[in-house]
Amino acid sequence: MKVKKWLNAQELADFRLRSLANSKVNVIKRAKKENWTARKRSGRGGGQEYAFDSLPAEVQAEIKAKAYKALVPKQSADAARQVATIANRDLQALDDAQRATADARIQMTLLVGQYEAALGSRNKALDAVVAMSRDEALPVDDHADYNAICAKSLVWKRSKCGVGKRTLNEWCIAADKCNTPTERLAALAPQKQGQPKIAPTQMEWLPDYMAVFRNTNGVGMAEAYRTFEKAYAAKHGADAVPHYDVVRRALDKMPKFLREAGRLTGAKMKALKTYQKRDWSGLMNNDVWTGDGHALKMKVRHPDHGQPFTPELTLIMDTASRYIVGWSMAYSESQIAVGDALRHAMVNHGIPAIYYSDNGGGQKNKVFDTDVTGIFARLGVRHETGIPGNPQGRGIIERVMKTLAHPIARAFPTYHGPNVDSDTYRKVSTAVASLAKAEKDELDTGVVKPRTKNQIMASGKLPDWNQLLDVVEQAVHWYNTEHKHSAIGNVTPLQMRQHIMKQMDAADIIPLTEVEARDMFRPAVTRVVQRAWITVYNNEYWHKALEVWDGQSVVAYLDQHDASSIIVRDADGGYICDAILDGNKKAAFSETVVERSRRQRAERRLKKLDEERVKAEAELRPTLEHEKAQTLHELMQAAPVAPKAKQEYAMFLSDLDETKKSINGDK
Repeated sequence: MKVKKWLNAQELADFRLRSLANSKVNVIKRAKKENWTARKRSGRGGGQEYAFDSLPAEVQAEIKAKAYKALVPKQSADAARQVATIANRDLQALDDAQRATADARIQMTLLVGQYEAALGSRNKALDAVVAMSRDEALPVDDHADYNAICAKSLVWKRSKCGVGKRTLNEWCIAADKCNTPTERLAALAPQKQGQPKIAPTQMEWLPDYMAVFRNTNGVGMAEAYRTFEKAYAAKHGADAVPHYDVVRRALDKMPKFLREAGRLTGAKMKALKTYQKRDWSGLMNNDVWTGDGHALKMKVRHPDHGQPFTPELTLIMDTASRYIVGWSMAYSESQIAVGDALRHAMVNHGIPAIYYSDNGGGQKNKVFDTDVTGIFARLGVRHETGIPGNPQGRGIIERVMKTLAHPIARAFPTYHGPNVDSDTYRKVSTAVASLAKAEKDELDTGVVKPRTKNQIMASGKLPDWNQLLDVVEQAVHWYNTEHKHSAIGNVTPLQMRQHIMKQMDAADIIPLTEVEARDMFRPAVTRVVQRAWITVYNNEYWHKALEVWDGQSVVAYLDQHDASSIIVRDADGGYICDAILDGNKKAAFSETVVERSRRQRAERRLKKLDEERVKAEAELRPTLEHEKAQTLHELMQAAPVAPKAKQEYAMFLSDLDETKKSINGDK
């Protein structure tokens, strides 16, 4: 191949190179800018011409490629399709790197075949392709860049650029022996270097090792290997024990769900296995709601006693649009918290057909699920619960908890969730607890003591209840109106809910009236009327209309926050009266459902404290008794104790006189 040593600007522009401008003026500008070696052009017209060796490397490579390409007839469309077909096949036996290298080698053999047809012999074609590859001047067209293909066909870099003639000839011979592209692919794929893969049949030790490694106590690989090594050596000999690195590599190649089988159970094990996704796209608004409650990773000031505690957030979501229809904040997980969130959701958005939740005490209880008196039964809502220990079934609500709960908690200095600085949290939590205790002591004793440095630092860091409610409300509003959800087409839940609403009739949304909200969300209990009186939770309610119901069962509906009255209905739901808490002996002890829950929670905490106090006293008792014990020398010096007189008993009545004489000393 011959290329002119000197080229003028017009000749360079006529090449139509990708790496060089296609106009004479721009070529001259670049030559001046990069200081190409130039000389005065001979012949008519004047101007300058530039030395080929002074041109940029990429320009030289393209000019060489065009010169080489002129030796070969233009590639036909059928040949191009053949290369593309070979490059796009799929073989499971090879990995991605092997397939890419084999593809490149096949294309290089096809290139040799094209030059062989043009030059008349395989040897000349190999020489031409090798020379072009070393000059990085292989053909570059719309179908392929053979310089890149050549580089990809080599498994490792060589000190000399390009492919060798012997190597390229071996590829061509291997390709000629094959009849199909698949066979060529298998023949030209490179072999993996280094240690070969260990076949399962070569790992006879694996069952013995896994018997030790599969332990729910979380034993590590190295610790399990030490136990396995001794047992396997005693059984098969020391030479049969595999090296630890062999064991580690074998376990690293095992699927995680197989490696952890026997080590993890329940939800953690299910999280490693495949799962079945639920398709919520075919639902309409209010078809299925799902709810869940989580403790926020933060501390807030308790509205009653002012001490730091962890609150509970409950969310209710419409699965069709991912719209959060209701929420509530509570002191702990309970049916009161869930009921309040459901009331908030149904008052604003209607009654759902199905409510889907977990099996927790706050979600599944008699208040919600009893056939006649349960809230869901009265509203006509079907309550579905997930499988215990299978949170993946409710991943739609679990995910929104991560999206909202952590940002809500992170808005306050008392956050103690993931990624928090442990030292900062320890200092803040200790200081906040100290300040809260100091404030409580001031209220109890009336004595104001100066604040410590830590207490001053903690001032303002413990949020109050209203601050938390404001942040939750803002977060829910952001999620519904601004957060774009990928599962619903990258739109906000509000936009999706409005879009679904256009496909529905207004009658499909069943509203909850104020009367129903007042009546239905009251916990209901069945009681027997006794002379116009009903006893509920140590409170006695009376109404004259109940006299005719003496001895019969009625249903009492309680207000969770007001114990002054109850709604009384018959078993069919017919209204009887509003029974009033009238003056009686137990009026002083009247309490609402919320107050009763608080009292029971406080009693449980006091019981735990009493148990801890008893344990502490038991731990001190042996020490105190040991301090009172005498030493061995003191015991030896002590005066001997006179033995007690042997006491005799008369077994029969005839022996009674003899026994008396023996006791009195008579002979």
